[in-house]
Amino acid sequence: MDIFEKLGIRRYINAHDTYTVYGGSRMEEATVRAMEEISRAFVDMDELQRQAGKFLAAVTGNEAAYVTSGAASAMQLCAAVCMAQGNEYLYRRLPDTSGMKNEILVFHCQHNCYDKAIEASGANVVLVGDADETLAFELEGKIGERTAAVFYFPSGLYERGSLSLEQTVEIAHRHGLPVVVDAAAQLPPVENLQRFTRLGADMVIFSGGKTLKGPQDSGLIVGKRSYLEDCLRFGAPAHGVCRGCKISREAVAGLCTAVEAYVRKDHVTDWETLSCRVDRILSSFREEKTAGWREERGPVGQTYPRAFLKLPEGLKPEEAAARMRSRGIYIGTDPLRHAVYVSPLNLTEEETDTVIRALKDVINEEKKRVEACEGHQPAADDRKRGYK
Repeated sequence: MDIFEKLGIRRYINAHDTYTVYGGSRMEEATVRAMEEISRAFVDMDELQRQAGKFLAAVTGNEAAYVTSGAASAMQLCAAVCMAQGNEYLYRRLPDTSGMKNEILVFHCQHNCYDKAIEASGANVVLVGDADETLAFELEGKIGERTAAVFYFPSGLYERGSLSLEQTVEIAHRHGLPVVVDAAAQLPPVENLQRFTRLGADMVIFSGGKTLKGPQDSGLIVGKRSYLEDCLRFGAPAHGVCRGCKISREAVAGLCTAVEAYVRKDHVTDWETLSCRVDRILSSFREEKTAGWREERGPVGQTYPRAFLKLPEGLKPEEAAARMRSRGIYIGTDPLRHAVYVSPLNLTEEETDTVIRALKDVINEEKKRVEACEGHQPAADDRKRGYK
């Protein structure tokens, strides 16, 4: 009896994206082996974190690194580090921030549900600008005696209304403030592991369980050594507000292995593989006379292709996704363009074929339903006579 049968749960194919609600991504065998190996021994967690940080800093090309239990806990820890300013007494007082610098600036146009991870540290989130745009003088004007840091979210969803990261860093650093970048889903391209720190960000956060293909409950902070040293001092299992963010030795070892594999893999070949899958999906539906197109960016601006398919008029994207889920497959929806999409990121070749067959069934079922309804419409002369 396998774990699926034992717990009474279903296997799904993930043709949507690396979302936490689906379990993130699929780990490679080398990652699983590293986690299994370390699980059979005991370690000094402080030594493990310190050595893992050195390893990950070298692999990613950064000054320092630290492993967390996911991107949200990394945000909480970064906010706490920025408020404590190296003072362990102040850190241990959190989430009580009375008398401390406790304001974290966030652009209004970047405001999102993950701000709660900042507030979990005890910080107050202060919004800058409005939903449409953020101007330099607005950031300057919000900086005050209680300001502890600026958090920046580089999602493609927020590009239009945001100051550039370069401008943000220049203004913040001129006022002696650190800039933290939440780049949880900003891979690929692999260059992003260095890009944000090269632009001056003090700490940059990545999810370990998305395209890095590490353990889902892992995250990575890279950045300046002084701030990452405080992450080591204050992060779990140290007592304090971030104690609940502790990470296992298995997740640390798994993330180290996953990041190394991600950096070293042939990204050109990987792109070509994903691109071929998208082309195969689109060509399969052209045979069915279903309109489709490809896009080269992920949901928040990552660089990988996706296949979009226009649905029959009577089939809502949400309903198509629900029917696919009943078949054990997750797909994405695009209600504004009355379409669904398929991401190749987590698909094998065999799973790609399964998704194509299932989605064809869903679309063709709707086409047949519409044709049947149209076939039973009364003729115009009959309607004039009152027949129905």
